Amino acid sequence: MALKFKEAPESTARPDDRGRITLGSSLTSGVSRYDVFVDEESGEVLLRPYKEIPANEAWLYENPTAHKLVTAGLESAKAGKTTKIDLNDSSWIEDIEDEE
Repeated sequence: MALKFKEAPESTARPDDRGRITLGSSLTSGVSRYDVFVDEESGEVLLRPYKEIPANEAWLYENPTAHKLVTAGLESAKAGKTTKIDLNDSSWIEDIEDEE
């Protein structure tokens, strides 16, 4: 996959007296860590951001069937394919069981 960058830099940054560079909230929002790559010839630096998930949510990504069902449900909701149900009336559970 070829990387695409804008011709002009997003911003400029200067290292502080301890060699640190601040990226700012627009580049760090939601990011838990970065992998750092340095081009040996040019010295250019690439930061690859990662978003980690809580351990109690990892099961969803480890269970292909559950992940597929959740993804399909989200796509259906995005497409407007939703049904209103009354959570106080448990008869909707029987409707779902009949569909399976």
